[in-house]
Amino acid sequence: MGVLAKALERWKARYPKRFELALSVVFGVLIEIVILRFQPPLLLVRTVGDDTADQMIRLLERTTYNIPKSPAFVLIDIDDATWKAWGSHLVTPRAYLATLLERVARSKPLAVALDVDLAYSDGADGKALEAFLEDYKSDWPPLLLVRSLADDPDGGLPRPRLTEYDRAIGPRTVNGDLVPAKDNVIFTSPLFERDGDGKVRRWKLFAEACNGAAPIVVPSMHLAAAMIARQAVYGAPPADEDPPLKRMTRSLAGFTPDNCERANSGREGTLDPLPLDRPIRVEGDDVSKRVIYRVAWKPGVIGLGPVVEAPDAAGGGETQLVEVRPARLVVPGDPGATLPDLENRIVVIGGSFKSSGDRYNTPLGVMPGSLMIINAIEALTENGTPREFSTPLRIAISLLVIVVASFLTLVLRPIVAAAAFSAFLLMLMFAFLNSFQAGAVLDLAVPAVGAFVHDLWNSTLTMARDIRRLRWRWLLKPAPSNEDGALRRPQEVPKEVADG
Repeated sequence: MGVLAKALERWKARYPKRFELALSVVFGVLIEIVILRFQPPLLLVRTVGDDTADQMIRLLERTTYNIPKSPAFVLIDIDDATWKAWGSHLVTPRAYLATLLERVARSKPLAVALDVDLAYSDGADGKALEAFLEDYKSDWPPLLLVRSLADDPDGGLPRPRLTEYDRAIGPRTVNGDLVPAKDNVIFTSPLFERDGDGKVRRWKLFAEACNGAAPIVVPSMHLAAAMIARQAVYGAPPADEDPPLKRMTRSLAGFTPDNCERANSGREGTLDPLPLDRPIRVEGDDVSKRVIYRVAWKPGVIGLGPVVEAPDAAGGGETQLVEVRPARLVVPGDPGATLPDLENRIVVIGGSFKSSGDRYNTPLGVMPGSLMIINAIEALTENGTPREFSTPLRIAISLLVIVVASFLTLVLRPIVAAAAFSAFLLMLMFAFLNSFQAGAVLDLAVPAVGAFVHDLWNSTLTMARDIRRLRWRWLLKPAPSNEDGALRRPQEVPKEVADG
């Protein structure tokens, strides 16, 4: 140890800058190892990771022109004008919903998602919707309805709220015969995770609940729609003839809670394995839950998001990812008449009117819940659940970040080093933007926090040395070099003195 210490002292004396840089890099690497190995509950790590991902989502939204493999969407929007025209009721009129759904279902979309909570009745108008659901034909597209959940006051799993339409979907008894449940109509959960700052950054692929005394799993609306869209885009798995909703139900069975007392934590598994490079997996990390948003909300705009391939039924070509149609323009007319340009598109019916309470803050700003669901469906369809880079590449990126941070703090003033480091991270995000678009999340949280802790430690050591050198005088402001506080250049030496 003595020989090593002397060698380090000689190196420090001969190459002080190199020694300090090497020491900074080693210190930064040790900090990162500690954070990765022991996983301390650092809010700072999560915050830095969220800020990085938010910036990349905004960069992606501004720089993406087209998406190669994505379904096209139609958002039938219950906007403020529609809500006023419908009478501004406390509950969305069910008769209007029945007309909307029938016209959409007859237009052969890929799937229909009704983002309206049906747990609350509006009286007689509910009969029209109940009759429509009872007569929903087996050859119509999959229909996804909302199943809201009520918290259990005893602390157990939440309870699903029943609706007056449950019997219409089945199973039910007709003239003494048991009619099975409709295979193409299911209840789903619209839930996402809201962070402490109020932003919605992460999805829930399913919700755990207790139906009576039996624990159940309620699939999310975005998962169910993505399973349908992925089969349309990539095809069904070999030797699996089940429709996508049935495959989803089969995959989710393994995540059913053991009892109604508490949710299962830590269970992992695959819900949709194909394609192999973009599966849908349930994992315990934050990365796999992140929604990579593509579409920001712009009130009054009829085309949102980047360009995608139009369905063959529309003649091919290109179309914007989301087409917005006000619901008040869809309802009038014959309920049995079809609507144009819905074939092979995913139709989401939801409300953006201000009094709906269904508006959320996201990395792309405030948007209605129905557009948030569309973003999640597209992300799951296109890339599956997000994933981190390979371990060797993550280590290389972390080492690069630590070396750059150490070098900048060594040669620049702190405020300049902080600005330069931010610019470097921005360039790094641009460099990996294409990978992020493909679902690979660049995790700069740990190295960035390591650099921050390293800089904080250096500042603390410098302050400690000054305190030890100056003692109580460290509390006082340093004295100016002149009485008036101005710094002056040395006086020029008179020529005659210089001449001797």
